[in-house]
Amino acid sequence: MNAFSKIAVALCYLVTLGLTSVPLQAGENTNPAFWKLTVTGDFATVLQGLKTHLEAEQFQITSEENLARGLENNKQALGKDKWNTIGFKEATAVHFCSLVFNQEVFNLNMNWSVFCPFKLVAYTMKKAPQEVTIIILRPSYLLKHDPHPRAREIGDKIERRIITAIKEGVR
Repeated sequence: MNAFSKIAVALCYLVTLGLTSVPLQAGENTNPAFWKLTVTGDFATVLQGLKTHLEAEQFQITSEENLARGLENNKQALGKDKWNTIGFKEATAVHFCSLVFNQEVFNLNMNWSVFCPFKLVAYTMKKAPQEVTIIILRPSYLLKHDPHPRAREIGDKIERRIITAIKEGVR
């Protein structure tokens, strides 16, 4: 192998190493208010796993909305060529509550009642229908500037429990 070939192989190795060390969603998840995870799988299966594990973590599913179907059913009003310009395939919101967390936050500050219900959205894009993205609004982000002395602790605890349920649900 000549010197040029050795340099080319070394550069390819470094580029490959560099690309594999970059997070999958680098630059895409820059908003600190969101927690986001993308997994590979069938949308319906992933959604069912999420709901099952939310319930296993003592959350009660209060509603589910097929956002994609709702928009598609109204595409005549929105304009056939304008209703899905970014190319989503599936989009479903799942609302869920925790009796324990509700009681805890209601007894500290009624303004925190906005957390009931919590919500996650799962979606796929037409270009990558097997990539399911799950996104939530982070309770820790919302409570980090609250003046109550326990706000951060409670926000972190709620968020950890939700994220644990999500991660277990997509295993």
